[in-house]
Amino acid sequence: MFSKSSSRRDSQSSPKIEAGVPSILSPDMVVTGNLASAGEVHLDGTVQGDIEAQILTIGESAQVRGNISADLVRVSGTIVGSIRAREVILTRTARIEGDIHHDMLSMEAGARLEGMCRRLAAVMEKKGRRGQHAAANDAR
Repeated sequence: MFSKSSSRRDSQSSPKIEAGVPSILSPDMVVTGNLASAGEVHLDGTVQGDIEAQILTIGESAQVRGNISADLVRVSGTIVGSIRAREVILTRTARIEGDIHHDMLSMEAGARLEGMCRRLAAVMEKKGRRGQHAAANDAR
């Protein structure tokens, strides 16, 4: 008897956002400012700002002017800025002006990249060496 009333309350409570449902920015959307998501983002519009997400898909019509940080980035559109991700996938329609810091990188024929590609491990090692040199110079 009591369980029925509590289940009715649960069904009438505010809707919950399901984990795994991507946030979608449509082609007519223009965002000026930074975006942050703990989940997946699919972008088909324009963003002028930095983007942080776990999984980021840049559609063919999308344009980003800013830096990107994610676990996985799939690019089919245009990015002016750097990408820092564990895995980066550039499709044939991708256009990148900026550096890519990655663990894994794949590029389809036709993708354009104007910038440098570096493995994340190499970037971290280089920063560590700089810190060691600075500490050694400070000790002198």
